[in-house]
Amino acid sequence: MKKLLITLVMITGLLSMYSCSNKQNSQSDKTASTTRPAEETTTDDASAEPTTKTQIKKDPDIFTYNYVHGDEGYFNLLSETPEFKTKSYEKAACWAYAAASSMETSYTVRTGSSISVDPNSIINLVWDTNKSDGFIKKVDAPNSEMGGSAWMVTETLSRGFGGLTLESAVILTDKGRDALKNALRSRGGVYANIPESSDKKEWYGDYITMNDPRGGTPSHAITIIGWDDNFPKNYFDEKASQDGAWIAYNSTEGLLGSYFYVSYDTPLNDIVSFRISDKYSSVLSHDVGNENDRYIKRGDETTVANVFHGAGNLSAVGTYNDFDEAQDIKIEIYDSGFRTLMYSQDATLNYHGYQTIDLDSPVSVADYAIVITYTKGAPVEGETINYDTYDYVTSCGSGQSYVFLGDWKNKASIFHAVEVPEGEEEAPAVDHTYDYIKDLKDMSDGNIKEALGIDFTPNNCCIKALYTY
Repeated sequence: MKKLLITLVMITGLLSMYSCSNKQNSQSDKTASTTRPAEETTTDDASAEPTTKTQIKKDPDIFTYNYVHGDEGYFNLLSETPEFKTKSYEKAACWAYAAASSMETSYTVRTGSSISVDPNSIINLVWDTNKSDGFIKKVDAPNSEMGGSAWMVTETLSRGFGGLTLESAVILTDKGRDALKNALRSRGGVYANIPESSDKKEWYGDYITMNDPRGGTPSHAITIIGWDDNFPKNYFDEKASQDGAWIAYNSTEGLLGSYFYVSYDTPLNDIVSFRISDKYSSVLSHDVGNENDRYIKRGDETTVANVFHGAGNLSAVGTYNDFDEAQDIKIEIYDSGFRTLMYSQDATLNYHGYQTIDLDSPVSVADYAIVITYTKGAPVEGETINYDTYDYVTSCGSGQSYVFLGDWKNKASIFHAVEVPEGEEEAPAVDHTYDYIKDLKDMSDGNIKEALGIDFTPNNCCIKALYTY
């Protein structure tokens, strides 16, 4: 079947269209918040439509606008994920629905199986009122009307949710068209923000299209599911400068109008590719996120550590890369006193965003420390930030996170040769472990800023411990 929308969006009447206006005025520069006050509607029934409508004109001339895509320059995830179920809503929740769709399609692309991620669970985790840190709302509003962003999803779900774990979140903003296409093919649907304006959308034959080349405020989250390099440029209310469009899943439309074409001329913002996994049993974490790409750096290498207390099989380590370029890291597992090296592994953080690194061999742990040496900078959660309608709240307890202020790269030399006694072939070993431990600085210390020569309180290091059964 050549036409994407023949069976999905061709209807004879009018289609309801919704916008998702921006409500959060300040947020991490990685993302933009998206909100929309209204009533919620969810349906998988092809005969059902949302109850609140805004009309959009449908061009009846299907004979003039009868474009049929070819195979060249065309890709659509719907052919890869036939069991994907659309969901629709009428509240400020497009961000959660777009993230859930990215996760669901990525799971199917990788495993060949389907999975359901509940957007409402994402919303309630981000805005959970039974917590003292993380995203804390300070207005009297339902969770569903608070809005949110891709990075809020990343920071929250990286701590585990409902038997699932966020395995990675790749930031693709400003990476170019080819990077987005590669992510769609290899990882699945991609979260993106676009300007939301009903007067920019139009019917052309069987297609709903949008073009906003001037790129207004990015206020609505969608999931990019494909592309068509040959989609005609005259199929947009404001004629595009070039052929080609992204194929987008739009949770505000309902099943009969869940897909539309966004011209390549329209800027995409806050582009993130999510991947989830169900292979981990639990996650331990001290940090609540990596807001505003906060990191600390000490010379060519920066070594930090988190101490955890939890028995089980440590199988992976999660952390952030705050840079567009890849950075090499070294992961080491010690006992909680930093005296016995239990495991060591080199790894590379290949992209900007959040990433988990599977250990080559699981390590049986109880009271232990994960030590990571970063070559560009070590991510930290940073200070509490006050936004208009919520706060990003951080704190650091004693004995949780450390930074090493000495020469950690030579720490393996914990034995020091002294004078060889008469009659002996070699000098006795002298344990100098303390010489290294004394250079570990607790991140909760009151003078941590002065010790690191920085102008902000770093709080916890962004290192997570992932277990398997």
